[in-house]
Amino acid sequence: MNFRKFAGLLAILLPSLAHAYDFLPGYDTAPSVAAALERIKAQPDRHLLIYVGMSEFCPPCKATRAILNSAAVRDKWRPNYVVVDIDLFAPTPAEREVIEQLRVAWAPVLVFLNAAGKRVAYARQLDSEQDALALNEFVSQRQYAMSAVSRYARKDFSSGSADPIQSAARVSTGPEPIDDRPRLRDVLAQKHERLSGDALKKVLAGKRMHKENQDWFLVMDLLPRNGLLVSGDRKNGRGKTKGIGSWYVTKKGKLCIEFSSDNVDENWCRHVFRAGDTYYAVKDLRPERLAYRFSLEGL
Repeated sequence: MNFRKFAGLLAILLPSLAHAYDFLPGYDTAPSVAAALERIKAQPDRHLLIYVGMSEFCPPCKATRAILNSAAVRDKWRPNYVVVDIDLFAPTPAEREVIEQLRVAWAPVLVFLNAAGKRVAYARQLDSEQDALALNEFVSQRQYAMSAVSRYARKDFSSGSADPIQSAARVSTGPEPIDDRPRLRDVLAQKHERLSGDALKKVLAGKRMHKENQDWFLVMDLLPRNGLLVSGDRKNGRGKTKGIGSWYVTKKGKLCIEFSSDNVDENWCRHVFRAGDTYYAVKDLRPERLAYRFSLEGL
């Protein structure tokens, strides 16, 4: 993927808009991909970092930002990158163009481009300062250029790997989409618990669920007597939904949501896991299953 032509188009068609949310204070930031690439052109030893986060309802985003904003990490990262912040939850028109170009649907995601505008690596999130420091070494020292394609290109790496960078980054070998969707194996790799039955009912009753799927941000009010109020915005900004439905917990302990509208169909029963402050709904217990993320707050 090459952003230079794309970024030039953005510079012509779309004004640079101020970010409402400053994800990475203290970093060398640019208002757009085009501006960042121009800066890197004059400093070719550096890379462009596109940080895709969310200003709302994303505990993994907050955890990753806390790592990147720690003094130990920021001092090592800052000299090596020009950063462009993008808010997946509330992007500007220019940021939405970048999101669509990257084909990112979840957050957080860190995308690294070289001075030619080529994607060289990405990370879905960071789990520790050690991961962040290893990722910085991998990108800033251009280890991606020295790595065998077969070693990195098609493999996801666990945090228990002997090579710490393997838990954090992938090398890009072509225009394939970034695999930013969390899987059950990612949840199980964290300290987690599986919720079911009465414990799950207690956690959910009287709560507001902020849930994502691939295309929508949804808000679900889990009312007494299994009532459900739903509203939502399509991630591409081109649609809204609103309506009523129902929720319940089965005898086998799975959460079920029943809601349909002209735009959204959320009729499913899922296992529920909690890892930190984040909840995940999973269709079955195969490690490769998509784990749809949600958070809860009181009504």
